[in-house]
Amino acid sequence: MTTTIRRLIIVSLGLLAGLAAWPIMETLVRLQAGFPSVLSFTVLSGALFGLVFGAFFGSAEGLISGNTRRIRQAMLVGGGTGLLGGIVGFLVGQAALFVLGEMVFGRAREITFIGLPLARAVGWALLGVFVGAAEGFRARSRLKIGMGVAGGLIGGILGGAAIEYARFVLPGLALARLVGLLLFGLLIALAYALIEQRLSHGALRILNGGRKGTEFILNQQRFTVGSSPASDIILTGYNKVADTHARIWAEDGELQISAASGAEVIVNDEAVTQTRLRYEDVIRIGTAKLFYRPE
Repeated sequence: MTTTIRRLIIVSLGLLAGLAAWPIMETLVRLQAGFPSVLSFTVLSGALFGLVFGAFFGSAEGLISGNTRRIRQAMLVGGGTGLLGGIVGFLVGQAALFVLGEMVFGRAREITFIGLPLARAVGWALLGVFVGAAEGFRARSRLKIGMGVAGGLIGGILGGAAIEYARFVLPGLALARLVGLLLFGLLIALAYALIEQRLSHGALRILNGGRKGTEFILNQQRFTVGSSPASDIILTGYNKVADTHARIWAEDGELQISAASGAEVIVNDEAVTQTRLRYEDVIRIGTAKLFYRPE
């Protein structure tokens, strides 16, 4: 799988998350009058939206790697993180609305057209931050967390504004909410993809065998390479690849690779125990050959 296809999957998941959240939003809108308080409506809304977006975005890495176990694990982590983020974000949005209404905007028209959308966009942005950072928490990668926070914040505030202002542009409210949710998921995915491209350490492309052309984007500080499903870079279908065969990590802005105990790693036809990786290096792990290239 190439990095282009990877990004198309992430964008598609963003759109699917928005589509899945739409019937939830429509149900909440219809039932809103029956809630005992604004607080209970806010908490439930945030939890449900966060759960949906977190689960969809969380499944991305598992789908890309084809690892069923990782899909389940990531959906649980993503859903839980998103649920928490939705509650926190929507509560902060309500608090922001109170502050803007009391201290900034005095007229009802200003509150309706500026204060309310702005406050809610803040809440959506915080939800986006939690959703974007969920995979980083699962992978225990500060780099991935940073990418997710930045992508979630940028995409979340733009997408949140789109959700809130779509109802002013489109006369059909149900359609407006659908368009807004689709834009929310799309913008988070696009922002994350652009930041990932900018901050990653490049990519490894498989040059031979059944998985020829598959690419692994190096978007963490540390990776394990091997045949085990628990590895970050999984080399299935190749001979002489140990469960954990090699380790790759970032150090002072450069990538290092080392062979695991008892394993052999060959870089540019030379066996190494540890070395710095340079662009266009060819790495042999078992019978798999990988090409290190810029992202």
